[in-house]
Formats: sequence, C-alpha cells, structure tokens
Amino acid sequence: MSPALVITELVLAAPTPSDGEEFTPVSVSPGLPGFFATFVLAALLVLLLVDMARRVRRVQAAGRVRERYEAQERRDRAEEQRDGAGAESREVDPGTDPVDGTHTAGERGAGESEDDPRPPSDLR
Repeated sequence: MSPALVITELVLAAPTPSDGEEFTPVSVSPGLPGFFATFVLAALLVLLLVDMARRVRRVQAAGRVRERYEAQERRDRAEEQRDGAGAESREVDPGTDPVDGTHTAGERGAGESEDDPRPPSDLR
C-alpha cells in the first residue's frame, strides 16, 4: 500500500458528528451554568477588591501614626537639647514647633488674644 492511499483511507474513516447538526449560538453557548460561574467569579473579585482597599487604608493609617510619633520624638529631642544648651532665657511661643518653627494646631489667629476664654472657633 502506498502512503497516499493509507492517508486517504484514514481521512475517509474519521468519525462524523453524531447529531449531524451545524453549530448554532444555542448549541455552543455556556448556558446557565456558565452564567452562574461568571457571576460567582465576579462576586469574589468584588469582595477581594473591598478587602484589599480596607487593608491598604489600614496600612496607610499605621504609617501616618508612625510618622506623627517619630515627629513628636524629634520635637522632644530638640526641646531637650535646647533646654540643655541654656536656651531657657529666650522666650518661645508655646504654639510653635521647636524643630521647624511652624505653628501647631493650638495657634491663635489674627485678632485673638490669649486672655480671651473662648476657643478660636467661637470667634468667627
């Protein structure tokens, strides 16, 4: 037998589809099980994203707290160094940050005096 004849016999002997229909959108659709599988995957993805956002917020909040703590330690060390160096003679505004000289949250605005018992928010 020649190789061409063997290949021809194998091609002709190949099985044909059992139902004999052509493909339609209904016959190749994933159907209801495919919809449910896609819906479950989408719901899991949403839950994963919500959890990830919550964890990222928690990590960022911890970083902000750590930065505030480190800044307070730097201020305390600078104040101790300044007090130890004899800088007690000069008067420092209590609302001023000793490290960088910026005003803190307790700063009084223009037109407010230290003798005024009302908090700054009531003066407006």
